[in-house]
Amino acid sequence: MRFLSALLRRTAARPRPRLATVIAERDRLHALINGHADIIWEVDAQCRHTYVSSQVETLLGYTPAQMVGRTLFDFMPPEEAARISVLAAEVMLRKQPLVGMISCCQRSDGRLLTVETNGLPLLDAQGQVVGYRGVTRDVTEREEQAARIAWLARHDGLTGLANRMELHARVEERLGRQQPLGLLMLDLDFFKDVNDRLGHTSGDALLRLVAQRLRQHVPAGSHAARLGGDEFAVLLAVEDAAQAEAQARRLAQALCEPYPLEGRRVVVGASAGLALAPRHAVGVAGLMHCADLALLNAKQEGRGEFRVYGPGLEARQRTDEAMEAALRQAIAQEQVALLYHPVRALAGGQVQGCLALPRWRHPRQGEIPAESFLALAERSGLVLPLGAQWLRRACAAAGRWPEAWRVTVPVTAVQLRDPGFPDLVAQILAETRLSPARLEVAVCEAALGATFGAHMSPPLGTAPPAAPGSAPGNVPGNAPRGGMPRALRKLRELGVSLALYQFGEEGMALAHLARFAFGRLWLSASLVERLPEEPAAGLVAAAALLARRLGMEVVAAGVERPAQLEALREAGCAAVLGPLAGASLPEEALPAALMAETAALPP
Repeated sequence: MRFLSALLRRTAARPRPRLATVIAERDRLHALINGHADIIWEVDAQCRHTYVSSQVETLLGYTPAQMVGRTLFDFMPPEEAARISVLAAEVMLRKQPLVGMISCCQRSDGRLLTVETNGLPLLDAQGQVVGYRGVTRDVTEREEQAARIAWLARHDGLTGLANRMELHARVEERLGRQQPLGLLMLDLDFFKDVNDRLGHTSGDALLRLVAQRLRQHVPAGSHAARLGGDEFAVLLAVEDAAQAEAQARRLAQALCEPYPLEGRRVVVGASAGLALAPRHAVGVAGLMHCADLALLNAKQEGRGEFRVYGPGLEARQRTDEAMEAALRQAIAQEQVALLYHPVRALAGGQVQGCLALPRWRHPRQGEIPAESFLALAERSGLVLPLGAQWLRRACAAAGRWPEAWRVTVPVTAVQLRDPGFPDLVAQILAETRLSPARLEVAVCEAALGATFGAHMSPPLGTAPPAAPGSAPGNVPGNAPRGGMPRALRKLRELGVSLALYQFGEEGMALAHLARFAFGRLWLSASLVERLPEEPAAGLVAAAALLARRLGMEVVAAGVERPAQLEALREAGCAAVLGPLAGASLPEEALPAALMAETAALPP
């Protein structure tokens, strides 16, 4: 009893919490809650707010008083409110916690925010849900970054078009529904020229313009993609082959129209290849392969071409691969020989030198025409080692010829684009001790177009190029005579002669005469073949007159008949080659065979 009395006395003597302490603890708790960056809330069983922290005013623009008694759904767009209310009802029915629920809320100023909500159920004594208590935070920036990352994973960051992965997914989806489609591959023809001449920033701007044009012209239901570099693709949602081909041609043509770029009008052109499903393939990989083959065939046939896949392309591809392997071996073993075609002066008939052209005898197919294996070498890049052998052998042979003779060696677009080509020429001249003036590098029109072919008008406000005979100005993008590309300029600095070769083969591009400082103009055999008939005779006379006004000699190739020879004399040509000028000879037959000849050209 005494123990109980003592305990009661000690309990009564213990100090009770003062009201000020309780209020201080309450205020500290409120400060913690309201100072939190997230919204702390509590709702009843009908999802009506019974408590909202003051942070709601910062995030949503509403006061806690405006939120209490209303649900969060009242502050969402209608479609979002309907979606989230269904999800919330399912969670509450299962008495589960809310974990990472992402929703869209609308601020008082109308701006939309993305929020993440987490909460725990409040249960009564019988275990029934009487509400939820939790936290809502603003995750707008996080979700936007995540969406951007997800978008970049399936789209090209430069142009905004779909990327290869997204294109594959869309093709697979359509194939899975067994719907017909066309796959169009597109490759810009002179994009590298824009990059080289105007810079990569301008190149990127051009790619964005191409993407914009594709969006404008791609039919509804179809999808455009950039696969990388200057290669694009379009999934064509079509019903038949005729519709696919018509749409593909329209798209390819649209890309060939001029582009406004930094005050210029730039024309680059496009090559295109089309494959159809299920006609050509039933899977994504097979369809891509077929479209790639069609595009490759289009590029091999010439720039600006359009091709539809056919079974014959597979056989051609295998043939090309076998031919390439054989040519690679022939180059490695230096089995590609040269034939020398004598060039004779029209006045007097004396030999002025020789045109050196390659000759390859295939181990099984016999002699392959030069135009066939040279095109293959250019496509495969083998023209660089082949061209080096060709040039070295020709210069070495010319060193044993009479001093008055020079050797003419044609070059390709791939060689001219190679930054090391001028240095290679200088090295070979030093090795063979051949005077640079005795080497003539012949650049055909096709090589000029492929190397410097993107047509660019001068910047707005600049003067047009000077007329022949007047003082040339340096108009960017439309370089006049003397404003030569780097490769040709460096060759000129070495003292090497330059010639425009096979003139007329590509449509008589007279602008090339004034644009590049060539010493000679070689008329193509295809143009000479039509002499002396018109309009060939008139075209030859006009080209020869313009060339002479620009200080260039004119050489005609493929002269076979006396009538052609007479027409060339009348036009003012200086030299000829072909059957009438003498048969082509291997290296070992020169110069003895020609030195022994005394017959002049027919009168």
